[in-house]
Amino acid sequence: MKKILLIIYMLTFLLPGMLSAQTNVVKGTVIDETGLPLPGATVLIKGTKISTITDETGKFSIAADSKAVLLISFTGFNTREITTNGQSTLRVQLEPDNNELDEVVVVAYGKQKKPTVTGSIATLSGKELRQSPVANLTNALAGRLPGLFSQQNSGQPGRDASNIQIRGVSTYTGGSTPLYIVDGVQQDNIGQIDMNEVDSISILKDASAVAVYGVRGANGVIIITTRRGKTGEARVSVSTQVGVNITNRLPKFLNAYDALTLLKESYLNDGLAFPFTDEQMEHYRTGDMPSAYPNTDWQKEVTRNNSLQTQTNVNVVGGTDRAKYFISGGYLYQNGIFKTFDASETDNDYYFKRYNFRSNLDINVNKDFDLTLNLSAILQNVNQPHPAESGRSVFNQLMRLGFEAYNYPVYNPDGSWGAPSQTTSHANMVAQLTLAGYDRTYRNDVNATIAGVYKLGFITKGLSTRLQMAFNNTQTSQRSLYRDGYPTYRYDPAQDKYSLFNAAYPVLRPFQVGTGTASDKTPKLISDLQLQLNYENHFGKHNVTALAMYTQNTTVRGANKDVNYLGYVGRVAYDYNQRYMFEVSAGYNGSNMFNDKNSFGFFPAVSAGWALSQESFFKNNVKFINVFKIRGSYGLTGNDNVGIADLTSYPYLSTYIPTGSYGFGDSSNTIYNGLAEGKIGNPDLTWEKERKTNIALDAEFLSSKIKLTFEYFDNYRYDIITTRATVGQVVGVTFPQVNMGEVKNKGFDFSLGHNNKIGNVGYFVNANVSFAKNTILERDEPTLKYDWLQQTGKSVGQPFGWKAIGFFKDAADVANSPKPANLNPQPGDLKFADLNGDGIIDDNDKGAIGNPQIPNTTYGISGGMNYEGFDFSFLFQGAKNGSVRLSDELVYDNVGRFQETMFGRWTPETAETATYPKLHLTSANNRNTNSFWLRDADYLRLKNVEIGYQFNQKFVKRIGMESMRIHANGANLITWDKLGIVDPESPSGRGENYPQQIVYSVGLNLNF
Repeated sequence: MKKILLIIYMLTFLLPGMLSAQTNVVKGTVIDETGLPLPGATVLIKGTKISTITDETGKFSIAADSKAVLLISFTGFNTREITTNGQSTLRVQLEPDNNELDEVVVVAYGKQKKPTVTGSIATLSGKELRQSPVANLTNALAGRLPGLFSQQNSGQPGRDASNIQIRGVSTYTGGSTPLYIVDGVQQDNIGQIDMNEVDSISILKDASAVAVYGVRGANGVIIITTRRGKTGEARVSVSTQVGVNITNRLPKFLNAYDALTLLKESYLNDGLAFPFTDEQMEHYRTGDMPSAYPNTDWQKEVTRNNSLQTQTNVNVVGGTDRAKYFISGGYLYQNGIFKTFDASETDNDYYFKRYNFRSNLDINVNKDFDLTLNLSAILQNVNQPHPAESGRSVFNQLMRLGFEAYNYPVYNPDGSWGAPSQTTSHANMVAQLTLAGYDRTYRNDVNATIAGVYKLGFITKGLSTRLQMAFNNTQTSQRSLYRDGYPTYRYDPAQDKYSLFNAAYPVLRPFQVGTGTASDKTPKLISDLQLQLNYENHFGKHNVTALAMYTQNTTVRGANKDVNYLGYVGRVAYDYNQRYMFEVSAGYNGSNMFNDKNSFGFFPAVSAGWALSQESFFKNNVKFINVFKIRGSYGLTGNDNVGIADLTSYPYLSTYIPTGSYGFGDSSNTIYNGLAEGKIGNPDLTWEKERKTNIALDAEFLSSKIKLTFEYFDNYRYDIITTRATVGQVVGVTFPQVNMGEVKNKGFDFSLGHNNKIGNVGYFVNANVSFAKNTILERDEPTLKYDWLQQTGKSVGQPFGWKAIGFFKDAADVANSPKPANLNPQPGDLKFADLNGDGIIDDNDKGAIGNPQIPNTTYGISGGMNYEGFDFSFLFQGAKNGSVRLSDELVYDNVGRFQETMFGRWTPETAETATYPKLHLTSANNRNTNSFWLRDADYLRLKNVEIGYQFNQKFVKRIGMESMRIHANGANLITWDKLGIVDPESPSGRGENYPQQIVYSVGLNLNF
């Protein structure tokens, strides 16, 4: 009896506590790494089946034991274990799981689970993209994706897009630019898309990935997927950043006295009398009479140290189970490096303004029907100073004849504009930037896409159909407000007189108005239609997906010929338990660029993969490797971007051109225009074709903390459009183009990544390298006398010229060495290799020199870490085996426009250490195409650095926000190279392009 009473007594005190522990309600909020709520996250009591999900605001409530362990999970994030320890309120932050985020990969016309992908596809998240403070999206890709080759030739606001190739170049005639697809629709370019709109970017590299694009897939494909709505209450994000652009590299010109000193040396070397007296030279040295003996630093007079860049974006995301939306608006402004002068009546600087708008709407009409509506617009305004010379950049004028520091001042003593003494020189550049006006280009791109998906489950499980219609309207216009001349004056200090530089402009005339040509204003209309039948199902461990599709695309631009594409696409993919994978795909499509007989082609591809890590023998014996998959593909693709620039006729048709005139009939005033045969058409002409082979290995180690991918590719491009060169010109017309060129392109992509978390510190390191070496196999080149003269067997774009082997040492060396005929070299001039040993330097000695301008190797190294609210990331990017040829005023001793590099010129005293040839007023020997002016363009660049801080949640909540982050970042910060004069990504030539910019930026991200 006593025992029973004792038990009752104990239960009286303990049972309420036990019941309380079993029924304790735990409430909480689940947020992502930025502090935004995660609706739909799963909260599970470990060891039980009791669970709940978070609501639209990320909140949950669950009855749990006081010491229960909660498992919180959400797709794309690492699962967290939280011990309640009697707490009734929790705030749980989930970190992104990069492995999970990679699970779904965007492919051509759909998506696939990453473990089942057998093609060559590299992906980049929008978050990584937004770490770069650049204005043009293409400039944020370099160094981040294996297989992507990128060169930014210019830094001009609004015209600074990078040239992009995927796995190098495989043609010497056709275009090498990849096909751009945005949300399933082809676009001409992607550079002006606001990076805040981007969810992910995929690059498709091998045949299995691109064969479905048929005649447009050979150069690879870049697919951009924009952000979409999510279930939950509306979340407003505001991001703004302000940056400073600093010119990366400009030629360093000498002051007046130093320049004249070298100019005097040039005169004496050529046996001419120097036109300046010692007294005049002394005035230049002391600077005591600047009006008569100026020392004008034209770069300093017209350029500023930095320019402004601002960017703001506001977007709203949210939705319900029935409708989800993403709406974004953005504005970007970039200023240029030229100064603004008070006397200017117009805005004559370089600048760029861009307005972006996007609305993506997803509607669940009913359980079987989903509707998507995408609307976007990009409005651009590019402004630049009106040039003094048509077709030449204003920036290039800084290096031209007439802008020597000693030539003339900006202002004469009476305040009038100064002018050069030479009539062939350009007029005063400060006057030009003040008075000459501007050239302005407007471009508006409007896109609309509507798509519907209808599930056909009543026929069979997993079957659906999709119809998409898209429209694009691109409208461009130009406006110029300009003067071709203005009064400037030469000042004669000896007589204190002024003379008009150009008699045609004695007074300042009103501005003229220009609106461009009719073709500049012709709108471009693109319509795109896609009809798909999709199937996806699984039978036990067997998984099958299939796609059948009809596509149609039309481009209309004024009187130019319409460009039409029509085709059919098929794809079937099978995998067994994500262990064995097989896929076959094909595109049967064509283009009206070619005649009916050759307008269509069939482009098949096949791929397979084997995940050895899914085999029991592998799992049981190699436990430190999580993923080990081999895959391969082979197929045929096409390229109809074949370098035919004539948009008014079809390449397979012969043309007739106006020529001359003749009289006919009794009246002598009756004159008729004549016609002559122009281009001979080729009815058999067709597109380029490429056979692609790809073999790859994917591996992940140590719980996927280390990831590795290696891919080898072998591409063979044939039927390259070529103009016959082995047939003599005997008929007096241009021969038709034929399909007979061949190029092979081989190489590899390699990427290695590591991510981990130690305590509260998370970090990652990634590296990638790509190598692509092409060789011309056939281009109908006649057999030349020497092998080194042949382009066949060399790389596409291989430069040819004389090989410089140093400087002539003395007169005896000149007399006893092979040299160019009639060029009369002197000691100190460039000396060239006599390749054929005949004692004469001529065209037979012009062999391959240097490398093509497009490097064959590119690489990137990125990394970062986060701790508490702090985060840090960096990106190094570089390229190897590329060359840049410098010419004309950029490097030549151009009549007094001397640079610091010319201090290293050859003299008898510096013969052993000279780095520049002997100075001349003119020198046909030195200033020809030779290896001395062809410079190594290898470089390593600190491409991007960012540091940010996420404010404490409690502080942010007090001021009515969900999250707040500040950051500072930079682009193109440091460049290591051997070029020196210009940026290593600059194009070959005389320095026409606007220089690359270093960007420093600070920004703020707010979420409500």
